[in-house]
Amino acid sequence: MAEPKEKTWKRKPHYYWWTLANTMAACLAILSWVLCLHVFGHPEIPKNYKILSKLGRADPPVGFSLQDAPPGDAADPRALYRRYAELDAESLVSLNSALMRNYLKSLDEPGLIQYVEGNFVVTDVRALTEEDLFQPGFAIRGQAMIQPDEFSEAAPWPVTIDYLFPTLNTAAQEWFRPGDQLAVSKVPNCAMVLRVARDDRGDTPVVQLTVVPIAIGEYQVGETNQFTLSTPEVLNPAAVFPVFPPNSQETDE
Repeated sequence: MAEPKEKTWKRKPHYYWWTLANTMAACLAILSWVLCLHVFGHPEIPKNYKILSKLGRADPPVGFSLQDAPPGDAADPRALYRRYAELDAESLVSLNSALMRNYLKSLDEPGLIQYVEGNFVVTDVRALTEEDLFQPGFAIRGQAMIQPDEFSEAAPWPVTIDYLFPTLNTAAQEWFRPGDQLAVSKVPNCAMVLRVARDDRGDTPVVQLTVVPIAIGEYQVGETNQFTLSTPEVLNPAAVFPVFPPNSQETDE
């Protein structure tokens, strides 16, 4: 009669399960820590911003007075074109993420602040909706105009701006009509680049900039009209940019 085989399985000691439980707890703690860093460090990702909003940690951008607005480079359409026209798709994605993140984190990286200056012709105006970055307010698209020299008339330059105005006075958009002149300068406008896009459909690429004012106060329109810029209370990082349809503006080449 054959002898019974010895059992090869042995019960694991208690310290094995204790070590396993502590290892799993440590892994979960590290994972939780990494996820928290990711959520709080990247509010520009829409799902992260939703989490922060539910936690009450999605603060609206800070509204600065003109005197307290952070320093930053100011550039005209020529310089803006040189800076952004040659960026490849990957660089644009990285830049736009950094710009939106900086805006949502109260501009804690001053080196990313780029103010727009120049003369523009209004080509389109529309009210902002809940699908946009913020509301209430309105957006103006402007075509950059450059005067080659003092003896020549200003001509279109391959740069457009979508200027987002946060304001409770949405009726003020009626004061801007296609064909009107729109002068933008660092002081008093403090219009900061928030998004960069490039339209490559034509022979000459067109740089499309979304800009937002970060100095809150009165905005003068002509000699008699003015409206108050206000700090947005709710933001939507999932908004689509540019805010005007691609065919709403045709740029002369």
